[in-house]
Amino acid sequence: MFRNKPTFRWIHKLMKEMNTDIVCIRLGNVHVIAVTCPEISREILRKQDAVFALRPMSMSTEMTTRGYLTAALIPFGEQWKKMRRILTTEVVSPAKHRWFYTKRTEEADHLVRYVYNQIKLGGLVNVRVAAQQYCGNLIRKMVFNKRFFGDGSKDRGPGLEEEEHVYAIFTILHYLYSFCASDFVPCLRWKFDLDGHEKAMKKVVEIIDKYHNPIIEERIRQWRIGFKKEIEDLQDVFITSDPTISRVNRRRNRLVTFTIDGGRTE
Repeated sequence: MFRNKPTFRWIHKLMKEMNTDIVCIRLGNVHVIAVTCPEISREILRKQDAVFALRPMSMSTEMTTRGYLTAALIPFGEQWKKMRRILTTEVVSPAKHRWFYTKRTEEADHLVRYVYNQIKLGGLVNVRVAAQQYCGNLIRKMVFNKRFFGDGSKDRGPGLEEEEHVYAIFTILHYLYSFCASDFVPCLRWKFDLDGHEKAMKKVVEIIDKYHNPIIEERIRQWRIGFKKEIEDLQDVFITSDPTISRVNRRRNRLVTFTIDGGRTE
């Protein structure tokens, strides 16, 4: 498999050579079932839905969720129920949707100005950058009540900080559930990074923490000393939901923030 990457193409080639629509391959301690027939796939989902509804555990999801503690990408269980309850009541409720109407309007206006400036300067508009900018700016407004981590660029576009942050988010998505030898042979994990995935994931997770954690800690300090008294964004909502501002609350804030930030790519 290491000589025939990407792995999924090697599996498809193997199935074609065997002239089969379903195959079971044992990789280490894991039985991998590959299916190429839509009818077989539907049959599996109908009869084995409970089994396949569980999200698989992998190195990439473990690092992304800090040990399966967020609401996304974790197996069904008590932690998932707890984090889902927090998201549904404090983030995606109809009341919060109405609350953020002004922020959505501000970022839509900012996007129009950015596109206008690009055209005025005679340049081309990169739709991907514009879309990423709008989604990223809106999430930062909702969570941190700020458009940029830094000062942005002269044309009202993203600065170096925002570009690095977006790079980290999309790199994480690139490695999520990608084939990693340590997922099938657990004894390799944290010892032999044969694919280089662990190193790459560790780097981008550190980038995310570099931008998120200082803001979260400063906001907690402002509430603790009484400097901040009004709720303006989701970070304030998370902090005030636990008056003690405990260590558990801090970690929860970081996890929920990361979940929301990563979800903007949807």
